[in-house]
Amino acid sequence: MPKDRSRMIREIGRIIYRNVFLLINAVLFAVAILLLIFGEVRAAVFLTAILFINITLGVGQEVNAWLSLEKLQLLTALKMTRLTEDGQESVEIDQIKIGDRLKLKLGDQVPCDGRLIEGQNLEINQGLITGESDSEARSKDDVLAAGSIVTAGSGVMMVDRLFRESRVSRMTEGVKARSLNESPIQRDVGKLILYCGYFLIAAIVFSAIRGYLSGEPAVLVIKNIGALAGSAVPQGLVFALTLLFAYGAVNLYRQDVLLQEVNAAEKLGHIRNLCMDKTGTITETKLSVKEMVVGSDYDEEKAKSLMAAYALGSGDSSETIKAIIEFVGRRENKMKIIDRLPFSSWRQFGAVKIDSADQSGNGLTLFTATPETILPRLSSEAEREKLGALLEKSGLLGQRVFCLAAADSAAAMDAIGETKLTLVAGFVLYADLRPGMKEAVSFFQDRGIRIRILSGDNEKTVRAVSAAAGIVGLECSVGGDEMSSWSAADFREKAGQYGIFARIKPEQKEKIVEALRKDGFTAMIGDGANDALAIKKADLGIAMFEGAAATRSLASIVLLKNSFAALPGGVRLADDIVSIIDIVASLFFSQTILTLLFFLLVSLVWKPFPLTPFNVTLINYFTVGIPSLLISWWAIHPSGGDRGRDQRPFLRRILPFSVVSAVLAAIVSFAVFLATPDALRNGQANIPVVLSFIFFGLATFAAAPLFYRYPLNSGRKAFLLLFLILELILLYMVFKIPFLVGFFDIGGH
Repeated sequence: MPKDRSRMIREIGRIIYRNVFLLINAVLFAVAILLLIFGEVRAAVFLTAILFINITLGVGQEVNAWLSLEKLQLLTALKMTRLTEDGQESVEIDQIKIGDRLKLKLGDQVPCDGRLIEGQNLEINQGLITGESDSEARSKDDVLAAGSIVTAGSGVMMVDRLFRESRVSRMTEGVKARSLNESPIQRDVGKLILYCGYFLIAAIVFSAIRGYLSGEPAVLVIKNIGALAGSAVPQGLVFALTLLFAYGAVNLYRQDVLLQEVNAAEKLGHIRNLCMDKTGTITETKLSVKEMVVGSDYDEEKAKSLMAAYALGSGDSSETIKAIIEFVGRRENKMKIIDRLPFSSWRQFGAVKIDSADQSGNGLTLFTATPETILPRLSSEAEREKLGALLEKSGLLGQRVFCLAAADSAAAMDAIGETKLTLVAGFVLYADLRPGMKEAVSFFQDRGIRIRILSGDNEKTVRAVSAAAGIVGLECSVGGDEMSSWSAADFREKAGQYGIFARIKPEQKEKIVEALRKDGFTAMIGDGANDALAIKKADLGIAMFEGAAATRSLASIVLLKNSFAALPGGVRLADDIVSIIDIVASLFFSQTILTLLFFLLVSLVWKPFPLTPFNVTLINYFTVGIPSLLISWWAIHPSGGDRGRDQRPFLRRILPFSVVSAVLAAIVSFAVFLATPDALRNGQANIPVVLSFIFFGLATFAAAPLFYRYPLNSGRKAFLLLFLILELILLYMVFKIPFLVGFFDIGGH
């Protein structure tokens, strides 16, 4: 159960509003009132009961789906460390109170508005709020806005305003209120229901006019309108979609793929461009140092001591620094830290100022950065050659190099570009490929998906690791330095030409993803704070569970075991659930189109609609209601097949089958109507037409899995056949039980 009671009440209120204030409900309610006025108490009570049941089921299903998703999302809920008099504790956002002191670290997302009361070179990015990609330093008493991402340093903030009162919360609520975060299928279904509603209004007006001109009793006209309303608008499809998406979310969770949007399953099958970081995505997060190359002015022991001093002084807790400290060992530090500038992916270097270990008074400024940043600033040609050779060799082996360099204490920490450096050491690091990576890469490439690597590493390293993972189509690459001069038009024109984007900054990742979206549905996978904005910008953001909290909170999908290899199984399940949605939608739309076409044909011969609301209810039970039970069972127990997905838009997939089946059914049903005796043709209920509707509905249900290539093994085919036989038996029983014959108006007139 969600802990934020006010948010829960607001969301349930929206769900109730969406399910109550509908055109079809208004029509059925008005029909029920009019029937009651005209003395048709049984019909009025029945319609009211159906209306109440539809609303209750719709609200109940949607609330249950929402609660199921909320429970799953508790696994990835953003948590913060709150400082107390007794120490510290981990709390969720809805447990934070005004006046709380919260610790902030690299990768955190600021949960509330507040001010910084203590900071160690804290830098934040407000791209989610302002749209600006640059990171900015924050000092004591500066204001921190909810939604900002910590990109460097650490600090402690005091909460002044809760998240729900913050600017970013108001922005988010505004977006939700306008769009409700609908998927393409949900939007298309909504449009069709709206158009069906317009047709229903026209049909109601026509029926009233025709009835008045024909001198029909008012109660008969009202019943005709009630029957039309019960079948001309496929409102139940909205409930079915919500339920099927919820089933999909639960099934994907069992595959260690957590949806943070209930309809994200639909998006998994639309991917055309798959962008991913290297470290933490293709390779394991944990790094190891293979070797250390020492600069000519230092011995190994001195280089290790300086590296340890930098790590301690900077407070850097990245996987790179963790691996290097494990290699050099933890050492007693006799060096005094004067100042520090934490490493940032936006800045691409870090620095500390220290006093000398021998108390000589000759301090140093230590810089950590990539070889490309250090190389042109080395004062020694021999060191440039040594580092260049190391970079070339390690890159070909898929390894990365991280450098420690030194300058005198007068060097400005934030002006590495103007500083002459001396190489202290170069550390060669490597990480193993994640298990199952090759198979997962093969799966996506076999589906025609283009994989692109967006990395802060050296181009040769990225290429070697990508080749080891089996990624193809990476012949063309571009570096961050070259891209720094690109305009927005350049990004749109050139981004699609490259497979590798190396040594890029986080803001460049964001621009690349935005540009690639114009070439097709684009997904972004990452784990670090430097991936957060790109994940937010992508059509589908995917994060590793153990990645930065900000990145995880912005993603639509979280890989619970940090494994890219889990995605193929997730895509197969998503394909399965979308195929089932196509089948369900076809059943609903086929019956709707059949009803509307049949109404037009009957109107051409100036006859009233020959079905009562009770007839329509019986038809809906057998053509949509009962078949949905089997389809729901398929959704709960997916096929596990791998057949890919029809990439055509939803309406182009389902309308051809729905229209063709409905046209055939309408022609035959109209012929049946014309062939019936005058007493039936002019009566309120036409049993042959009822049977015709049910027969074609069952035929549509049987043919839909074949049309949509839903995998039916021999067991499922047998089960489908038995299910159809059971429906026929139930239909026979309905016609034999006197109470049901009278209840559904199938006793003849």
